[in-house]
Amino acid sequence: MPTAKDSSPDDGSTLLSALRDEFSAKDGMIFDAHGGAWIVWKTSELYAWWHSFEDQCSVPLQRKLMNACADQEEYLLGLNQTLSTGWLLRKRKQKSALDQRWARYGWGLIDLNKDVLQTLLFAPMASGVALATKEQQADERMKLEWQQASQRTISLEFTSAPSNLAPAPEAPLMPWSMPHQQGFNPPQFLEELEWMNASWSVGGEPTCLFPMDAFTRLFHTCRAYPNSVSKEQQQAWLTPDFDAGTRSVFLMIVASMATLVNGGERPIYIENSSSWASLSAHYLSPNGWGHPLSVESLTTEHGVRFTLESGSTLPFLIGWLVAMWERGHGKASKFRLEKLQNQWSLEVDSRLAYN
Repeated sequence: MPTAKDSSPDDGSTLLSALRDEFSAKDGMIFDAHGGAWIVWKTSELYAWWHSFEDQCSVPLQRKLMNACADQEEYLLGLNQTLSTGWLLRKRKQKSALDQRWARYGWGLIDLNKDVLQTLLFAPMASGVALATKEQQADERMKLEWQQASQRTISLEFTSAPSNLAPAPEAPLMPWSMPHQQGFNPPQFLEELEWMNASWSVGGEPTCLFPMDAFTRLFHTCRAYPNSVSKEQQQAWLTPDFDAGTRSVFLMIVASMATLVNGGERPIYIENSSSWASLSAHYLSPNGWGHPLSVESLTTEHGVRFTLESGSTLPFLIGWLVAMWERGHGKASKFRLEKLQNQWSLEVDSRLAYN
């Protein structure tokens, strides 16, 4: 089986080299050359998380997700000047740049001459990325309908939209946001990637990279929607520093991550507070979720306090930690999240723990 470490020109080694040049890691997060955070997703887990997240909301969200991905891709295309290739052989150069971009991140193949995508990426996400690309090439706003023609094929239908092509702004700020950062180390995921079937995989499972700020844009929109998180969870998960809208979407994220983690077959064993270092190194840092800066035991049997860094992935990270705590102890959780300047304190314990 060819791997990313092989040296033949079509085995992904050139793409892997480009990833090494583009990405760095710090505090368990993965950053691009501009300091934006990215997540490494197994596509099957991306599907599972999304369906759970949408279940936690009161309205359908696929088109909201598509628009969030379109805005983020438009912002990145402009930031990287991906399609600014001059006028000589412009179309050919743009196609080459897009082919490399899609392959580099594990998104599959894009053909905007035939308006079709070959990808395992979730259709609203892939379609949103394609919409931003089409609009930038045509220099006009468009409407998009997509159809999942097969497991790997998405058909696109574009129509002109009567609106100006104002550039997409930076992603909005959430209470856990912080300025873009740069890492100092090569990301661990680079050692695990394999090039299979013209795409990336980890352990034989199709894998992609995606910018975290696409989800930030989605979460900012979802503040307006009531959630379907259970009453027990809402009463047990305390977030005194969030307003009602931010708290609502935050609980949706945590609950959906709990569903993802608890629905898998990951072995999660927690003997004491020192167990969290190996869990973080195995499940969190390689994929860019972040990791706790410190972990200490509380006075109760299973209580634990995490100190966490601010950053765009914080809601996902807390979802992971709470879900792993529940999985490792076999108990329903309660937690309290509080802001400490640029850091956060997360105390997790059993809902039945005596105070």
